[in-house]
Amino acid sequence: MHSFRWRIALSSALISGLVVLAFGTVAWWSLNRARIADLEAEMRHFGYRVTLRSGRNIDATRLEGSLTDVFGAEKARQRSLILLDAQDGELVRSAGWPAGLDPSRFVPGTEPLDPQPRDEESRSPSDRPAPPPREVMEPRFYPTTSGGRAFLVGAFANRETKLLLAADLDQVAGDMRQLRRAFLVALPGALLIVALGAAFVAWRALRPVTALGEDMRKVSARALDQRLEVAGADREFAAIIGNYNAMLERLERSFDQATRFSADASHELKTPLAVMQATLERSLRDHPDDEATQTLVSQLLEQTGRQRSILESLLLLSRADAGRLEISPETIDLSALLETWLEDASLLAEERDIVVKSEIDCGLATKADPVLMQRVAHNLFSNAVKYNHDGGEIVCRLFREGSWIVWTVANTGDPVPEAERERVFERFFRGEKAKATVSGETGTGLGLSLAREIVNAHGGEIGFGIDAAGRNEVRVRVPAHISSS
Repeated sequence: MHSFRWRIALSSALISGLVVLAFGTVAWWSLNRARIADLEAEMRHFGYRVTLRSGRNIDATRLEGSLTDVFGAEKARQRSLILLDAQDGELVRSAGWPAGLDPSRFVPGTEPLDPQPRDEESRSPSDRPAPPPREVMEPRFYPTTSGGRAFLVGAFANRETKLLLAADLDQVAGDMRQLRRAFLVALPGALLIVALGAAFVAWRALRPVTALGEDMRKVSARALDQRLEVAGADREFAAIIGNYNAMLERLERSFDQATRFSADASHELKTPLAVMQATLERSLRDHPDDEATQTLVSQLLEQTGRQRSILESLLLLSRADAGRLEISPETIDLSALLETWLEDASLLAEERDIVVKSEIDCGLATKADPVLMQRVAHNLFSNAVKYNHDGGEIVCRLFREGSWIVWTVANTGDPVPEAERERVFERFFRGEKAKATVSGETGTGLGLSLAREIVNAHGGEIGFGIDAAGRNEVRVRVPAHISSS
């Protein structure tokens, strides 16, 4: 099952990753453009300085030395220049000018700059005024490549000369690659932090939902009166809690009505059934010689007794559902009681030649209601007889297992199919083979369900399975009573 909290975390990490990637891309592009713009500004500064002063008689050595003066020694190694006259005759060429860059490809603008740049560094060697600066044309910049390397070429000009200044872009590209690599290395860690932070925020945000789920798990048919606390809850969760409490109130009301109806109906039907039974018993006494009447009344008495048993079971189940199953626990010798209950079971088994075997350890005591436990024994033994084969056997065992007393009842009837074993304790459930038993009786489907409620009310457990010999087996575990003496 997927976790909503981690879905939020992963979604947050994905969205954050996309945002960071987009931001990083834009930032990288902007920074790259800024570096190029700075480079162009440096190249303009140098280009204007040269074109304001240079003519046909410029000193080549002095011109190349100005690269170091303006850019510094390190950057000067990444710069090179060519100075041409008005007829594109070469006046000066740096030794480092890339061989693959044809000077004729780079043409400066033909319009004079407006306003013209100022040559603030120009000084006259004497008291004579300095010559007027030359008119500078609009520069142009050309990004290009040569020999697998990237360059930016600036073309500057005045009326007499044309200056081409080439700047190697490998350092700029290297700096940008290093920045990109650092960004990509830091990105997974940043996304992990975002994911963990989102998971933590989601955990805190979903704590009310988790608490609501815990409270929901505590609610059962015996605790429908519980309500969740609304005070202090966030507005969104307060609405959910309010709706949940309203639902519980409706369920409680409906369940109480159903339980009350079941109990009232069972109680009210007891009286007419008792009257019917008394009337039928009197009819048996009044017509001792009428065989047909005796047969009919006996069958009616049997069905009346069956109906009374069903009503009593329904009444006990309704009380168990409402959490009002009355138990009067006392310390009982389960070993001795089981011997007595087995004698009654043997009488039922004799009619079908079923052999009852027992392995009962002596002196096993527990705290339980003897009347209700007898009801459990009656249901287990009657089922073991009812769903058995003629001439089969019933095996009853009672032994100690740690702090538990284990009581098993097995019979040699047709094994219950595996698909039905989990449902044998459901109310009114009867398997295909149990709907019409060998003995011709029809079960009600309440015996094992009632036995489970009684055993659970005593803090015990009950289960159904197939034992090592392939017999159907009901296994009951109840807490053992340890004497303090």
